[in-house]
Amino acid sequence: MLNKHESVEKEKPQSNSKKNGVVKNGNGVNGHTLMDFSKIKTGGKFLTNVVGSEKVFCKELFSEEEKMIYEAMKDFATNELLPLSQNELNKKDEKLIRKLVEQMGELGFLGIDVPEKYGGSEMTKTGMCILAEGISFCGSPSFCTVWNVQTSIGSLGIIWYGNDEQKKKWLPGICSGEKIAAFGLTEPEAGSDATNSKTTGVLSDDGKHYIVNGQKIFISNGAWADTFIVALKIDGKFSSIVIEKGTPGFDIGKEEKKMGMEGSSTVPLYFTDCKVPVENLLGNVGDGAGPAFCGLNIGRFKLGASAIGGMILGMQHAVEYAKSRKAFGQSISDFGSIQDKLATSAILTYTLDSTCYSVIGKQTEAINELDKNDPEYYVKQGNTTEQYIAENSIVKVYGSEAAEELIDHCFQIYGGYGFIEEYPMAQAYRDNRINKIWEGTNEINRMLCGRAMITKALSGEIGFKEYLEKVDVYCNNGLDSGYEGDLKTEVECVEAAKAVYAICLNESLSKHGQDIGTEQVIIENLANILIYAYVGDSTLSRVIQNKDLYVQKNQVVPELCAKVYTAEQGIRVMEYANKILNSIYDGEIPKELESKFAKLSKRLSLSTDTIGLKKIIGEKVVEAGGYPVQSF
Repeated sequence: MLNKHESVEKEKPQSNSKKNGVVKNGNGVNGHTLMDFSKIKTGGKFLTNVVGSEKVFCKELFSEEEKMIYEAMKDFATNELLPLSQNELNKKDEKLIRKLVEQMGELGFLGIDVPEKYGGSEMTKTGMCILAEGISFCGSPSFCTVWNVQTSIGSLGIIWYGNDEQKKKWLPGICSGEKIAAFGLTEPEAGSDATNSKTTGVLSDDGKHYIVNGQKIFISNGAWADTFIVALKIDGKFSSIVIEKGTPGFDIGKEEKKMGMEGSSTVPLYFTDCKVPVENLLGNVGDGAGPAFCGLNIGRFKLGASAIGGMILGMQHAVEYAKSRKAFGQSISDFGSIQDKLATSAILTYTLDSTCYSVIGKQTEAINELDKNDPEYYVKQGNTTEQYIAENSIVKVYGSEAAEELIDHCFQIYGGYGFIEEYPMAQAYRDNRINKIWEGTNEINRMLCGRAMITKALSGEIGFKEYLEKVDVYCNNGLDSGYEGDLKTEVECVEAAKAVYAICLNESLSKHGQDIGTEQVIIENLANILIYAYVGDSTLSRVIQNKDLYVQKNQVVPELCAKVYTAEQGIRVMEYANKILNSIYDGEIPKELESKFAKLSKRLSLSTDTIGLKKIIGEKVVEAGGYPVQSF
């Protein structure tokens, strides 16, 4: 943990801009010698790298195999699931759910992370992202939840941390769809504070079982599942164990009556002197964090990625309705305010799409450097994804909030009919609300994002000390990152946001030291700046990278999306920064900082004609009958 004296130079109390949280003199951070992290693939480096300086993974780079995977899942979702989305898939029909899950197993859509020898298809992490997007074209977030749990939190703990016997026992059935999987973490008194579990396991006198007692709540897939990865305390240590349906002392409660997600199963679990074989323990006693949180980390990413298909589907519905709805003698799709909403929807979709594939591309690169013959390969794979906690949390937060905004716009286009259950927006509106709560609330994910970046900054892992020095130079040389190209203004806007983030983070560390983790509102505002910076970086990098391709295909929308997003959201960065600095300095920000921020603020306030650009985007959405970007 950071010690307070490590982040505050008491010799210069008049200005936190002078008493930097990461001291610039000496070698390393605060005088400590650093490892050479320059060649390590890890998360957070986007902060210190200039936009467009590194290749990003995106749909335009799909291999032929990846295109086939995308089309296969999209076709299954559209042809097999979408016709059932407004009725049958909302009935909690276990027989139907099992039939569909088994169909997905036959198509290889369930064993995406599972080695072939255990019945899986073992796709890359990019393949996992492709499937997460593809299934959401089904129009049923409830069924997406079944798949998401099955392929992430319900199975990754076994894939990454299970031994060979455990994998042989459970994974083939999970991959085929014969067995449905679930994950038990949340308790009445342990929600976001997950390690505060009151569920316990005590070793039996004969040493053959753990006697489990406790309760879990809000368990997705719970009424249907055959295997449950359950978090608990054994000898006071946070651990994870697999408990099978039908185990004596294990009871499943009644279905919760929910606001949305009517077709998914959500139940409490009860354990009363439940005898679980010791062989079911994942790893050792005290190893529960890996199975529990690494699976959640990927689950968060998949939640954000699975929003993309649903957002595209929502746009299609909204355009179809807007074209057919007449007012004042013309289709409402011709109205400027309607086209503006459709344009915003396209921008949200393109930016989320860019962010998701950029994030998963980086993780895939890092995993590809692991030795598959290493006995610890799958444990290391899980640990590698943990290096990208900040990025995965960004995807979860931005994905759930972008989807919420898009649904609200599409709902509004429907007018009064949006409120009627016969139309698709009412269900979408209700179903999406939970996405800001489960897999860790968005508040928790902002905290995770903030804390992960603080750790990386202080460790030297992302070169934060050196970056702060560059920020000083950047602010003194006319705010020029060195990028040259058509999107210079937008790139410098995002680079200015990164500089603002770095300064605010450093000032926050200087003020609060080891207590920064308790300053939740400050960390939330820091996370908001970081989310803008990463989404903007990913989107602009994708557009820059595919400039020639977009020209060839006459695709003007991607660049317009990048320009509008950068301009509309960039001006909010100073709002977040002012909240942080006014809190630190009680409203009296030092002149030196004010001078820096005045310069940065100019870079963040663009003179882009967003109304005009959005008019073009909106017209393209109407013309295309929905999302207008064709990547391949």
